[in-house]
Amino acid sequence: MKKIHILHSFWVLLLFNSCMTDRESENSFYLNQINRIQLISSKTIFFTENLQEDLNLTVSFFDRDNRPFLNNIDVPYVIYLGDSVIKKPKLDLARPGKYNLRVMFPTREHTFSNEVELEVVTGDYISELVLDFSTETRNEFTLANKEPYDFTLRAIGPNGEIPGVADQMLRNLNLKVGNTNATRLTNVVIDQLGLLEVQASVFGVNSNILKINSREDISYPIKEFQVVFHVFSNIYSPTTAQFENEINNANLAFGGGVRTSFRRNLNAVDTGFRFKLADKNPDGSLMETKGVNRIITDQVFQDAEDDELYILKFNSMWDPNQYINVFIEDLSSIDALGYAFLPFLTEPIVGGLVGNFPPETELFYPISITLDKKLFDGQVNLKDALSHEIGHYLGLRHTFQDCQTGDYCEDTPSHVRPSNPSIAWSNNRMNCSNAPFISTNFMDYVITWDNFTFDQKERMVKVYENALFMPKDFNAPDARLKPFMRGQLDPSIKPIICNF
Repeated sequence: MKKIHILHSFWVLLLFNSCMTDRESENSFYLNQINRIQLISSKTIFFTENLQEDLNLTVSFFDRDNRPFLNNIDVPYVIYLGDSVIKKPKLDLARPGKYNLRVMFPTREHTFSNEVELEVVTGDYISELVLDFSTETRNEFTLANKEPYDFTLRAIGPNGEIPGVADQMLRNLNLKVGNTNATRLTNVVIDQLGLLEVQASVFGVNSNILKINSREDISYPIKEFQVVFHVFSNIYSPTTAQFENEINNANLAFGGGVRTSFRRNLNAVDTGFRFKLADKNPDGSLMETKGVNRIITDQVFQDAEDDELYILKFNSMWDPNQYINVFIEDLSSIDALGYAFLPFLTEPIVGGLVGNFPPETELFYPISITLDKKLFDGQVNLKDALSHEIGHYLGLRHTFQDCQTGDYCEDTPSHVRPSNPSIAWSNNRMNCSNAPFISTNFMDYVITWDNFTFDQKERMVKVYENALFMPKDFNAPDARLKPFMRGQLDPSIKPIICNF
């Protein structure tokens, strides 16, 4: 039995020597080619934890002419952590300290790589923990139990932001949102109301505090307007289907039903406003073409600001207490695709609008919307231009108004449009505090629109309740409409011109 054991050992030793001879021969070949080894670790700073973490290493070999070598061949190498050989590229995070990592090509003449210093540190290595809103959810306002928040978290150390520690921070994260706690930074649902403080804590270090104003959405009775499109007889005439499409798009926009590839805004709402094509003339008779009034004229207006055109439109308007008047014309002379007049109010309760008019005031300006014919003849594809103009009609300003008053809505970040034309239409914006955010608001000039916000809805509702010359009485059951009184035209009142 002892002889058999000795014989077995002899064969194992012979096999081992044979393998070593083959490997040595293989390594000798590599040795004739390899001149330099480069070692890169994707991460060099680690926080202490009671576990081992895999090291993500990149080992590159170069020949004597410093050219990358054997990229597709698995070259054998040995890993040294300090002076010790380790079998697997792992680091014990339970032991704070500095460690030198290198690899060696195992030949008779050992070729070593550069040294990479790894450091396992405690939480006090963090000098600052920076919590922020993600770019797409950058907003201090939200609706409770609606769209979730995403946050970002950065750890700052002695040499700036600490790279590669995101996974460790998430494993040890506590995110306090108001009086609740979360262990993640994405899809954080806000189910509390009021002014909430948000703070992150990692390895005993607290971040800065963010504040979120969480509100409960308010539903109002649906307010439906009938819309009449005025088309001049001597210009391009859109089809009924095109007008129906305009109304459908506006209902989607004001109903909060538009979805895009962008994350839905945290304050996106159903405004409660709806629209339909008018089916009756001002005298009560059925319209020949639903929603369309053709204005017969021989005059071809080359100037959108022609005084004669201005007077013609004022005199051609249907009762603004019953209809939203939308004119289709050529706006090329002012390089615009649309414009709208802001409302005047009976009470001065909405910022940026003129109030204090008696309810019986005679019509003194052409409160209406104008759209360029290019939106209908195939020259321009901008499906939500009408929604944008109705926003103005209901008292909304551009979100890029300025950095002082803004658009008078707190939950739309104040900003100005980029002056660089290559990014002016992008959805990427910088607010007035130079923080980036994604804008998809209908009252901005961007490529993709998808929302009105809570504060914009509240503003439009207040305008609706206090505006002159708006068809709000049309919504009341069996309402007796007051006689329409057309007064003296005031040509000094100008619309908001939209150069989309």
